[in-house]
Amino acid sequence: MTDDNTKIVFIGGDKRMIYAAKRLADDCECAAAGFELIGDELRGGLKTYSGGRYDIAVLPVFAGGTKEIRCPFANRAYDICILPRLLKGGGIVFAGNVFPELTALCDNSGFTLYDYLTREELAIRNARLTAEGAVMTAISETESSVHGSEMLVIGFGRIGKLCAGYFAALGADVTVAARRLSDRVWAESYGYGTVDITDSGAFDTVLAKSDIIVNTAPAKVLAGESAAAVRSCTLLIELASVPCTDGQPGFRIVNAGGLPGKTAPAAAGAIIADTIKNILTERSNQNE
Repeated sequence: MTDDNTKIVFIGGDKRMIYAAKRLADDCECAAAGFELIGDELRGGLKTYSGGRYDIAVLPVFAGGTKEIRCPFANRAYDICILPRLLKGGGIVFAGNVFPELTALCDNSGFTLYDYLTREELAIRNARLTAEGAVMTAISETESSVHGSEMLVIGFGRIGKLCAGYFAALGADVTVAARRLSDRVWAESYGYGTVDITDSGAFDTVLAKSDIIVNTAPAKVLAGESAAAVRSCTLLIELASVPCTDGQPGFRIVNAGGLPGKTAPAAAGAIIADTIKNILTERSNQNE
């Protein structure tokens, strides 16, 4: 992957990035910028950036349309234009949810840019942590048992599949709502109930009896009449990047985006670190 002389600077982000930095510090020199307010116990000996240029910069996941490097543990943000001041020529940049301005800056500076969120191994492992976090959210946010509840999972991608499986294992009666026939057939093969989102009558019937809804589909599938079909006592756990509702629906919503960073930051940080290791190993093998 790297040698002991490789220097990596982590710039901003939440606890995930501290855990990722500590994991990579076993193999190379790591420093952190934008974590001045973090406690010594969590820092665990990770040094603070104090100047100089590094071989690699690791940025957090960019979310919510922001183009700043947010630093919640420093009560500040960095502009991405700081990168040329921190990196050596020909340096490498890792980030999540790469956007055009960051790509252009790296191209103009001669840096190689990698988006670790596009890696399948990270997506699958993150999906597992997200599903675990959804279960935790459901248990903490409802006064009833998950066991025996009517559970609706909207969307049957990576996260939807894992959520359905985890809730079913706890004894929930799971129904999967999906547009694609192939997804509904797969859900049937796992033993779940299914409903076509585009069949408004059938979809509204399922919505009306659901105790817990987990949305993984980035589309407004619970707007208008569909939203009106949901009972006021129903809990919606919103996992998608685009909310499935609009306006002020008459039921409770928990916006649970970025769950791995909130419910399992150590595991999520390890996933980011291991993905970076994989990319660097592949890069090294290609250059041999």
